[in-house]
Amino acid sequence: MLSSEIRSSAAVSGFTMAQARDIAALGAFLDVQTDRPTLGLVYGRRRIGKSTLLAGEVERRGGFYFEATRVEAAVHLERLGAALGEHLGVGRIELRSREEALTQLVRLGRDESIPVVLDEFGYLLEADASLPSQIASTLGPSGRSRGAGRARLVLCGSAIAMMRSLTAGEAALRGRAGLELVMLPDDYRVAASRLTDPADLSVAVRVFTVIGGVVGYATDMVDFDLPDDMADVDRWIVQRVLSPAATLHQEATTLLAEDPALAAADPVLHHSILGAIATGSVTAGRIASRLGRQVSNLAPALGRLVDAGFVMRHEDPIRKQRPTYALADPYLQFHYAILEPHRSRLRSRDPRTLWTQRLTEVFDSRVRGPVFEQVARTFVERFASDDTVPGERAHVGPSRLTSQGNEWELDLVVTDHHADPATRRVTAIGEAKAGERIGRRHLDRLVEARRRLGPRADGARLLLVGSTFDDDLLADSEGRHDLEVVDLERLYHGD
Repeated sequence: MLSSEIRSSAAVSGFTMAQARDIAALGAFLDVQTDRPTLGLVYGRRRIGKSTLLAGEVERRGGFYFEATRVEAAVHLERLGAALGEHLGVGRIELRSREEALTQLVRLGRDESIPVVLDEFGYLLEADASLPSQIASTLGPSGRSRGAGRARLVLCGSAIAMMRSLTAGEAALRGRAGLELVMLPDDYRVAASRLTDPADLSVAVRVFTVIGGVVGYATDMVDFDLPDDMADVDRWIVQRVLSPAATLHQEATTLLAEDPALAAADPVLHHSILGAIATGSVTAGRIASRLGRQVSNLAPALGRLVDAGFVMRHEDPIRKQRPTYALADPYLQFHYAILEPHRSRLRSRDPRTLWTQRLTEVFDSRVRGPVFEQVARTFVERFASDDTVPGERAHVGPSRLTSQGNEWELDLVVTDHHADPATRRVTAIGEAKAGERIGRRHLDRLVEARRRLGPRADGARLLLVGSTFDDDLLADSEGRHDLEVVDLERLYHGD
């Protein structure tokens, strides 16, 4: 639970609650009262505002900010020396080694506590794999004995698996970091606030389905152009995403290429796995079958994609060892379901015609549905009140029922905390339909699913999440204590 101070600060400053949490966590780290240098890590997807947050704190607190690029170690030292000299007003400083550079950096906090940020840390590590050990030495007892002061050294990066590995296992920096801030894309409610008309929820749903909550995708990478209304959505998708000239057109390929853990392995396999998931193969067995591989052979690559933040692993709330996989970002779903399979057609044909005649159907079946289902799960996890979903919400995810040899997909299942999925109490079951009118048949399906789950689902709340509903269903919902109808207004603004 956020403190009242953070809530108040967020309201006054205009920050979202997630942004306020990130700012508060970073501020607490930078403000800690200790007469020694400390270490913090900040990481997350590209273009979600990490650098903006850190650069703002550096400017406000009179700190030092250095953004690395992909160059050799000697060039890093040269550029860092120039930046340090400019910061100190003494002209270029010649740095002869990494150790000397780190010593100079932590000494910036000799007189006061200030942030010292090394952004794009992955590029520094790529040029010199010994850097974490050197940092550990600089921040350790031998470094402190030289009167290093109170620098707050922050390492920032976008390669999630690489940044996590800095403090994992027997890594040199394990136990050294006082902050490990993982910044996430904004949720669907925050994303809607960037639209010209945030009240047009049909547009909000459609735009989020295409680009998700990454702030850079809604600003610089679409030239600050978002659709004005539903009539403008198709134009926007064609011009800002589908067009080969659009910045977003190649974004997913660039993201994978820039992640060292993925680029050093098998890029073709990684792209193939992402494509298989985006087009409906969401279990390890189905992915392996689709790619003509054994599950055991596929597991390392699938694990790398999960660790790198490109794939989400959904543990089944009610079945043991039956995880499903989903792409971690709506834009990735759009890319691998729409852009990647149709890249050659988009280059040789008019994108608007191709979108209208063929790709909208693919979008409806492969993108809108999966993304909206995750939005519904986010609503339950973050925004639904206890009146809407009574009881525990320890596990929220998709599941499947098996009946007479047929699998029956459930978009949303909520259970308590019990360790054994087979005995967890089910507190809610839900269906989420993005472009389908929801009626009594959807309700009947949930009632039947609850019945098949047996006594552990007795009293489970039934959730129907969508944009349009039959009048008779709405009338029925008024007299049922076990049914919650969640329309777009409630999804975005209610609980």
